Amino acid sequence: MTGRDTEPRQTAAEIQAEIDREQRRLAETLDELSVQAHPTNIAKRQVAKVKERGTRILDEARALVVGGGAVRVESRLVQPEEGSIVLKGDDKVVTTYQSRGQLPPEALILVAGVGAVIAVGVVAWAVRRKRK
Repeated sequence: MTGRDTEPRQTAAEIQAEIDREQRRLAETLDELSVQAHPTNIAKRQVAKVKERGTRILDEARALVVGGGAVRVESRLVQPEEGSIVLKGDDKVVTTYQSRGQLPPEALILVAGVGAVIAVGVVAWAVRRKRK
């Protein structure tokens, strides 16, 4: 064994600098976690998710009624970026839509019939209310 094998690979100053860097990185990570875990921020994320899901359901319902638009084909989770902080329930979903053709005539007749029933019901309600 020579004297070189027993010499430290890093000096004390280099080790201290590395410890300081890791402490700063850990402090930044903890700050990010505390911001993301704040109840207000969690509530905002959940409200945004509900709005997104509601919009998607509304779009699908509109596409079914109107006949145009698109129909959801597939949904899948997207993996977060490496090193990102993801809290439970913060999954990202990508949805694929496909254009639809025209509705069959039977569906159009059904929609027209439902519309007529609703119109008659509203008129009957208005007449009945006016009599009282």
